[in-house]
Amino acid sequence: MRVSVPNFPFAELLLLGMLAACATPQYQTTVRLVPPDDAQGQACVEGCEAQKAACQTDCQARYQACAKALEPQVEARYAEALKAYELDLRQYAAALRQYEMQLRFEWFYSRPYRHPYWWDPWPGPYFPPPYPEPLMPTRAGVLAQLEKSNCQADCGCLPVYDACFVRCGGQRLTETVCIKNCPPEK
Repeated sequence: MRVSVPNFPFAELLLLGMLAACATPQYQTTVRLVPPDDAQGQACVEGCEAQKAACQTDCQARYQACAKALEPQVEARYAEALKAYELDLRQYAAALRQYEMQLRFEWFYSRPYRHPYWWDPWPGPYFPPPYPEPLMPTRAGVLAQLEKSNCQADCGCLPVYDACFVRCGGQRLTETVCIKNCPPEK
């Protein structure tokens, strides 16, 4: 006598549960600055804040000047991006036509009863759809890409401020906390 086992998704649920249990924990690091207690330390911190503000203002002015200097290059790069987009669009259209033709002639590949069993472990060729349609470039996107590759947005003002803050008698405390998929506490 042969006993058949019903097909329940229990094994699939168990596998998903095991994968969820093995997920990598995600941590977040926060920095907290504790100011000094004495008046001299607080005055020193005010000087650090003035230096940080001046550094950030200077950094922003340099970034704006760099971005303004890139404006003549934007049109040329945008024209290049449009030509590349046109080529990508042609390739996409050709791939889409080929995909549609494969779908039309799918009946040719799906001959019935080509396997000696009533079930067919190989249902036939799979024709994947073409890659996603290319996105049209914009002037703003080209400008943003040029700025990202040529202009420096971070001038390192915060590490200098933190060092100055600590020299004035303040404390810089970092704390790393698990925020997702945390391991159980012991």
